[in-house]
Amino acid sequence: MTTLKMYQVDVFTDSALAGNPLAVFPRADGLSGEQMQAIAKEMNLSETTFVTPPEGGGDARVRIFTPGTELPFAGHPSVGTACTLVRLGQVTMQEPVTHVVLELGVGLIQVDVWVDGGVPTGAAVHQGPPVFGEEIPRGEAAAVLGLQESDLHDRLAPRVVATGLAYAIIPLRDPRALARAWFDLGLLPEFESRYAELYPCALTGEEEPYAEARCFAPAAGIVEDPATGSAAGPLAAYLACEGLLAPGESRVLAQGDYMGRPSRLHLSVSAAHGRLTDVVVGGGVVPVMEGELTL
Repeated sequence: MTTLKMYQVDVFTDSALAGNPLAVFPRADGLSGEQMQAIAKEMNLSETTFVTPPEGGGDARVRIFTPGTELPFAGHPSVGTACTLVRLGQVTMQEPVTHVVLELGVGLIQVDVWVDGGVPTGAAVHQGPPVFGEEIPRGEAAAVLGLQESDLHDRLAPRVVATGLAYAIIPLRDPRALARAWFDLGLLPEFESRYAELYPCALTGEEEPYAEARCFAPAAGIVEDPATGSAAGPLAAYLACEGLLAPGESRVLAQGDYMGRPSRLHLSVSAAHGRLTDVVVGGGVVPVMEGELTL
């Protein structure tokens, strides 16, 4: 019989029972990939992470699973896991920022954990320079969301963007159109195969939150995700490319409101010589639960 310690945190929020929940198994040595996948399905959260000793120069090796598949990178698991490792003392705490390097499927990823009075309060994950893909025909983008072309933004074109993972950034006309958006299961598999996972968004016209977004990923076992850091990174890069997010500026993105899990993600970018060099997505992390899993 094996007993594993588990910690659950809410990510991209400053309040418990909001944001995106994450289960972290900080000492998962000896588990097989099949066992990790089965545990993630049992937890039934957007993602569950499993931490093992470092192998390639980082502070810890981390594997990330949805209920249906393993991911090479994800935002809220990186943020929540790094905070948990600092809180548990598995990474030496430094104030006001503890730099944590995670070994993920995409390589080494830096996460800056914010520490206040000896308590980790949140973190920001560095996603590196973006890769811009093809534009997506407006008709296809609207149809897969069950919308009309008139529901799309009149100037901003749908486009594939990646910062670790690729997403189909689909700017909509306004938050009302975003509220009506839903995936068409008949069109979604072919759309994702050709382009990427859906990330519809809308500018709010306000300073905060500056934009809203939704993420649908039923193929990964996630009907709708409360907060998606790996998609918020591509959105930040997209906004910067369109002149809507300046280097050094921070903007707040809302997600999860339509499913009762309000999340707030802080977006920023860095640039040099006219090119984006880094995309950073951060937010609060709140511990909510701990327990043991017996196999």
